[in-house]
Amino acid sequence: MGESGDFGVRIAALHTAATTLRDNAAALRQHAGAVADHAFGIGNDRAGRDYSAQGADVHQGFERAAACLRYWSAAAAATADVIDRAATEYERLDRDRATALDEAGR
Repeated sequence: MGESGDFGVRIAALHTAATTLRDNAAALRQHAGAVADHAFGIGNDRAGRDYSAQGADVHQGFERAAACLRYWSAAAAATADVIDRAATEYERLDRDRATALDEAGR
């Protein structure tokens, strides 16, 4: 059997993971905006003027890609929130159990 510190939850690592996920979610959201703002086939673009149907298809593809990035961003942010809440709950449980053990030992 190992030492008492061999098994446990690294709470700081969970908070760090949540922060990293939030940063990634923000980057995904930013990229989704950039993709959605791509004006391919919109307005007075001269490129592809003889292929408007294909241009519209490409534009719809950009819109779908932007939507996927937004969904991915929302999922990453929600996952970060869950990880943060779990880490906070681990902290609370550890604190409560430590207090109970201290009181039982008196």
